[in-house]
Formats: sequence, structure tokens, C-alpha cells
Amino acid sequence: MSNKINLLNLNEQELTDFIVSLGMKKFYGKQIFTWLNQKIVRDINDMTNISLKDRELLAEKAYIPFLNLLKHQVSKIDKTEKFLFKLEDGNTIESVILRHKDRTTLCISSQVGCAVKCGFCATGMGGFTRNLDVHEITNQFYTIERRLLKQGLQINNIVFMGMGEPMLNIDNVIKAIDILSSEKGVNISKRRITISTSGIIPGIEKLLEEKIPVELAISLHSAIDEKRSELMPINTKYPLEDLFPILQEYQRQTKRRITFEYILINDFNVSDNDIAYLADFVHNFDHILNLIPCNPVDGKDYQRPSQKKIDKIFNYLKDFRKVNVTVRGEKGTDIDGACGQLRQKNLK
Repeated sequence: MSNKINLLNLNEQELTDFIVSLGMKKFYGKQIFTWLNQKIVRDINDMTNISLKDRELLAEKAYIPFLNLLKHQVSKIDKTEKFLFKLEDGNTIESVILRHKDRTTLCISSQVGCAVKCGFCATGMGGFTRNLDVHEITNQFYTIERRLLKQGLQINNIVFMGMGEPMLNIDNVIKAIDILSSEKGVNISKRRITISTSGIIPGIEKLLEEKIPVELAISLHSAIDEKRSELMPINTKYPLEDLFPILQEYQRQTKRRITFEYILINDFNVSDNDIAYLADFVHNFDHILNLIPCNPVDGKDYQRPSQKKIDKIFNYLKDFRKVNVTVRGEKGTDIDGACGQLRQKNLK
């Protein structure tokens, strides 16, 4: 396929330019974009409002890529679904469907592996391979949405919280968001899309520059620089004192509430002092604070606090410090729920 154009890598304007370059009618560009990104057609011959001659020409010059599903797991506990996909070059990525009473959320990967190497994350243990192309990002949505539509369901929200650091692949992530949110595509609102980041400042600045009003989720995990650097080496490059003002500016411009993620690791970041610093930090923002009891990860010695300790932290933050706090419910613990676990097992 290397000599053919990958149609899912093109936004509407690029697709139109390509169609015109083939000598086809300009308005076919809009029609083909809709077939690909709204109707999720995966056979050029199914584009019935395109002439047979032009369909044959398009099939000769271009192709529509697929994701190869290697493994699909469904949790017996909460119906969380995990997908392991094989890419054209043989690499693998994960996507996860999270089911809630009022919505269905798709957790999307943005890279093969991850270079950030947070201490608690299974994905980072496998190292970084490469960024995902635009089609490899959008096709996670399309492949799973097609399955859900057959069940009378659909995806309501997207979170870039799968494998990889989205802000280190920000150009492709933004292009994928533009395609997914297009009125001629699946038309999912940018306000229903969340990017989770370890705090890559240039990526956040790029979102502001491009005026992409998505939700931000910040992997905080400590409000003390030294501890955060120990857990998340990226903090040495983008410390809290630099991250703080860009988050304030992001909130000022977008008016969006910022979510802070805080993994609870016993004997590390759950002391009274740790939690007091945490409350002080998040109170500078219109915020949601998600407390995440540590998940077991092969090769890591981190342990979750007792339920009594978790309750104490939650009650202190909610009742005494008036923090908008939740404890994230576990999802998919019986199906390698933590990000990167299924891929790691497949690699082994």
C-alpha cells in the first residue's frame, strides 16, 4: 500500500485537494470525507454517489486502512471492554471502552509505548517506539464505534488517556480531533474530548494557539516538586512552577474546568503533608480532583493505601478543605485494566 494514499490520514481540505488532483469533481471531496468519517464505510465501492469510473480510479490511487484486532476482553465486573490492535508495521496499541450509566467513553492511545516513563505506568515499562499517525488514532474510534452501533450504542466521550503522552504527538492528535469533531464526520463535540497529559507545556500552548477547547486532565500525583520528579521524571523538565501559570492561562482562555489526577501510593504521597499541599494546589483552579487508588503493575512495588486511609483523605479534602474531589472507581481489573498491561502480556 506504500504507493497509495491513505485516505484516513486526510482532513476534508486535503482530501478535496487529492480528489481534484485525480481529475475528479471537487464536490466529491466532501462526499468521500462523509463516507469515510461519518458513515464509516470501509469499501470504496460502497460510496454509491461516486461514479463507478471514479471509484475505480480512487481504488487504484488510494486505500482505506483497517486496524487488526488481536484481542478483545470484556470485564465480567463492569462490562469494561479492552481492545488490542495490531498496526500495519506489526506494533500493537490498546483502546478501552468505559461504560457508565449515562455515557460510553472511549479511551484512545496516541503513541506506541511512551517516553515519559511515569513510575506507576505499565505502558512506560515497554519504552517508546513511535507516534501514531492520524488514521491510527481515528481508526480506534471508528473500529469500535462500528461494533457499538450494531448493539444500538455509540461513543459519547473520548479521552486521550490510553498508551502514550498525547502532547508529544500533539499535531496528529489535533488533526484527529478536528476530523472526529467535524460536522461532516461523527461530529463529537470538542467539549466531550479530554486530553490527559503529564504536563507537557508546549503541547498545552499548542492547544491554546490552535484554539482547541478540549478538556484537560493533568496527571499530578504530587504537588511537591521533588516527589513528583521521583514519580514522573518529566517534572524535571516541566516543573510545577512552570506548569502552574500555563494551566491558569488555559483555564482563563477556555473557561474549562481542569481535572487533576492523583494516584494514591501507600507510604509515598498520602501523608497529611502531601494531601495539604495537594489541596493548596488545586484550589487555584476551577477543578475536579480524581483520587486513583494505585493499581497493581507487574515489576512495580507500589501499593495502594488501606480503604480506611483512602476514606480519611477523601473526607479531609471534601469536608475540611472543600475540594471538588472524587475517588475513581476501578474499571476492568479482571481484564488487565491498567493502561499497557494487555500489550505487555502480548509482547511477552
